[in-house]
Amino acid sequence: MSRTPGYRSSPRPIPTKWLPCPGKSSTVPSRGGRRSRLAAAASSPGAPSRSELLSRSLSLAARSPPPPRELPARRQARRRSPQPPSRHGAVAQLPMAAARPPLPALPREPGGSNPPPPQPARDEPPSVPPRGGPRRRKVQGWPPAGTGGGGGSGADRRFTVSMEVVPAWAPAVGFTLLPHAGGFLGSTITKKEILVWYESLQKPSWCPPNWAFAPVWGTLYTCMGYGSYLVWKELGGFNEKSVVPLGLYAGQLALNWAWTPIFFGTHKMGWGLVTLLLTTGTATATTASWYNISKTAAYLMVPYLAWLTMASALNYRIWKDNCDKNSE
Repeated sequence: MSRTPGYRSSPRPIPTKWLPCPGKSSTVPSRGGRRSRLAAAASSPGAPSRSELLSRSLSLAARSPPPPRELPARRQARRRSPQPPSRHGAVAQLPMAAARPPLPALPREPGGSNPPPPQPARDEPPSVPPRGGPRRRKVQGWPPAGTGGGGGSGADRRFTVSMEVVPAWAPAVGFTLLPHAGGFLGSTITKKEILVWYESLQKPSWCPPNWAFAPVWGTLYTCMGYGSYLVWKELGGFNEKSVVPLGLYAGQLALNWAWTPIFFGTHKMGWGLVTLLLTTGTATATTASWYNISKTAAYLMVPYLAWLTMASALNYRIWKDNCDKNSE
């Protein structure tokens, strides 16, 4: 293997196409030859002196700008923390960790461990209607304590059931059947006295037969009960607006229930007349307060007022015609 002059070792000869003059020589001239040629050129007449060559090289170096080079520290920083690409293809500009303000140091309790750091406030998720429709029970404080939940103690546990769980027809049925409760209790007293004591009383000719009282009162109770439901529905339930109309209704209903024990139970015909007069006046005020809320409910009270007028007149005649049998 031949050695190329000017190099310490060469595994193979350099091709001629790498040389400045291809085809003339297969080797590179040595350093000594180049130096001798430069010295000969410098010593030839008309050649520039060494100081001129140095000034020319310095001027050329000043004119040509240096190649852009990146600082090693910046290059290493970019290699250590590469920026993840964003979804638009550009490099995402992430905030540096040094720009974030440090968290305040918590005081260390003597003889105990540090408390956990404060958690940042999280936005509450938007309220989503419950699955299965609006008629779903809403319970707060469930599950109770001791069952694996966070219900708390029994004293602090509160259960709130929404009205939406009640069917739509339940309030109507409840308001309609409410007056019948007092009528049912009063019938237990009437059955004992109507066949003995009431039959012995002197009554006018226009007095209704005994069998007519039960269906008439049942119809009247149904009408006034459904009318109270209409008023309750129009006013949006029990609130400040429903105090007067529903309060008057409750007062006249209590007086109505009280008449049976007074008249049939204690045989107080005079106090029974006073109770009927108070019931008629309260029922009239109830009808007047209902008229501006629901005209249908007010019209349902008209038969009741007519029957109360007839019952008051009948009670007066019985009290006047049976003064000797009156136990007052």
